[in-house]
Amino acid sequence: MSIKGFHLIFIAIAALFFAGFGVWAVFFDSAQEAGSAVEAFGVVGFVASAVLIVYGIRFYRKTKSIIV
Repeated sequence: MSIKGFHLIFIAIAALFFAGFGVWAVFFDSAQEAGSAVEAFGVVGFVASAVLIVYGIRFYRKTKSIIV
């Protein structure tokens, strides 16, 4: 596996983990009434997941012609 392929897989896994964390934080907050801090962490998880997806797409487009 090339370094490009490893990087793309790592970005995809990280985005899935952040999205999963966001879902967990939203459900944890609604079930436990823990406060707005856990909900804020959930939003941060969703934002980080979206940023990683955008970064992965930009990385793929940029390296499509550079790395064989």
